[in-house]
Amino acid sequence: MCRIIFASHGDLSKGMKNSVNMLAGSLSDKVETYSLYPGESPNDYYQKLLKEIPNSDEQVIILCDIKGGSVHTTLAQLTQLNNVIVLSGMNLGMALDIVLRYQEGIPSEDYEELLNSSREGITLLTNLVSETDEDF
Repeated sequence: MCRIIFASHGDLSKGMKNSVNMLAGSLSDKVETYSLYPGESPNDYYQKLLKEIPNSDEQVIILCDIKGGSVHTTLAQLTQLNNVIVLSGMNLGMALDIVLRYQEGIPSEDYEELLNSSREGITLLTNLVSETDEDF
């Protein structure tokens, strides 16, 4: 088993866990969330994890909301530890993929596949229905 953490500004991480739970059920029960609120510092959570993680053999997967945001930048420092990976651009597809496929951790050979899969879920649809398209 690995440790999965959804981390965000505000309640996005909690909402993401709730949505994953709707789709994956109890598989998401052990997902942790971290929400940064105004007036708080992500450094406090970083320090807490820095004390806990080195004493664990499990892989820690942290999904952050925004690349370069304060949550991501601070928690990314945890990658100095061999058992931590940090991803940014958290979206429901990525979160669901991790919860469904990587309960035991993400092997390094799957990193690129995970990112590509997440990117493929981002699309733009426009002008799908024309005035003459009655079958849609």
